[in-house]
Amino acid sequence: MVKRLVSLLLGALVVGLGVAGAPASAAGDSRVAAFQATLHTGGFVVRAGDTGPVFFPQLVDAHFLESAAGNNAGNPYKRFDIPPPPPRTFPRQLSVFRLAPYEAVVYLGPTPPAADYFSFTPFLYIRHYLTRPVRDWLFASLGDPLNNALIRVQGGGDPFDKNTMIIFTADRGIYERIAAAAEAAGYPASMINLYPLPSNVLHMGLSPGSDTFSIGVRTANFKSQAEGNRYLFDAHWANVYRITPETIPPSDPLPQPPPRPREWRHESTLVPGIVPALNRLGRAIVAHTPHMITRQFGSQQWFPLSSDVLTATPGSPDYRQFAAGESTDTPYLRSALGGQPANFRLGLHDRLVVYGVNHAATGLATYSSFAVYGDFRLNTCEHQVPRFVYGCGDPIWNGVAGMTNHDFTGSARRYLPRDPLARYLYAVTVVRIKRECPAGPTDPYCLVVPFATQGRQPPSATVIGLGYPLMIGYRAYLNPVTKSGPSYRDIIPDRAILFPAG
Repeated sequence: MVKRLVSLLLGALVVGLGVAGAPASAAGDSRVAAFQATLHTGGFVVRAGDTGPVFFPQLVDAHFLESAAGNNAGNPYKRFDIPPPPPRTFPRQLSVFRLAPYEAVVYLGPTPPAADYFSFTPFLYIRHYLTRPVRDWLFASLGDPLNNALIRVQGGGDPFDKNTMIIFTADRGIYERIAAAAEAAGYPASMINLYPLPSNVLHMGLSPGSDTFSIGVRTANFKSQAEGNRYLFDAHWANVYRITPETIPPSDPLPQPPPRPREWRHESTLVPGIVPALNRLGRAIVAHTPHMITRQFGSQQWFPLSSDVLTATPGSPDYRQFAAGESTDTPYLRSALGGQPANFRLGLHDRLVVYGVNHAATGLATYSSFAVYGDFRLNTCEHQVPRFVYGCGDPIWNGVAGMTNHDFTGSARRYLPRDPLARYLYAVTVVRIKRECPAGPTDPYCLVVPFATQGRQPPSATVIGLGYPLMIGYRAYLNPVTKSGPSYRDIIPDRAILFPAG
């Protein structure tokens, strides 16, 4: 995972230097021009945007953000870059934007290449206030993600690398006009997706007090990393448009869809006896690991639910809270002690063993993972740079290394060689240097946390410096039955044991 992350970062640097990538995947479809022409004839101004990768730790290092927002280590986002509305001629497209309730953003072109998972999600990124000189980085999703299990694509079937259209809008009439233009250009209705923006809980508009949005594409575990990199760094993989009617129509707001159900079956009913087996694994880890003392961590919900943040009113616990890009396609768990969030320090000779239920093996998730995060605050944004930096005061939450079920399946057999339920469990050692791995530097079930011993302080967000507190974050994406993330009530929380060197 660490090598994979490094290769992606190098790819970002290459793109930043202007080296040409692969040919655009969305090019060569004559229907694109016909669609734009039909929209123009129908009274719309169409402005084209782009897409690009997002590396949250690098944005922290560049002082654009103070928090990496719990980034999924090794799996960067892709963002939409949206042009300004007419008649403005601002030359740059922006990855955060305001949108009038009668406008739309449209994605037209191929979905990401084959992977475990992808989704398209719009976010309330920043909330502004006309009556107060403050602005909140909420990063709250505007609804359930449109994921690979639910998206409509041309021809149906396998949803990867297939043509699709997604219309993000708050207005029913605008959606119907754009969809009709697409069908007139030759796109089948069966590939058109509506993503309704919930205007009843948003401050939509173009004025300074309006909400600011972003749209992100999450992907995870490409079958071919070369294809994945080509997708991530191709700014024209698909077409992105801002579509604005020349005449403001009567308002016809779309209703906010009800949330998709997430509860299904508790993991202990999927695999009877799994909780006692997990307890046996914990005891075996302690028995097999040299130690004088231990600290044993559970896990609990990490972020507030975006839906609660969107609807929170003054005085409620979720009002103005940072949702950190939370979405309903996974539960988000983090290290905890006694029902409270907890972190720890990992020295050069300390060991941490992360263990738990392999949620993909039980059938509760399509893929599951854990990652190591910094859990401290930089508190530098207000006095080190001349501009406001979003996330000032939020924990850094920079994911620097992690493993998925593809990496750790089978790892529990080291501790439970004859236990028939070991195949549903995992156990991975986390260290600072390779020689501290239990089976040596080539140990496949050992994760090394990158750190810097010198350089600027605080250290880069791509590492976690020695002496800085860290934590473990856990994900379990997409229950294949419900097509949403497993419910917090269904999942057995992951655990960890710290073995200090003394």
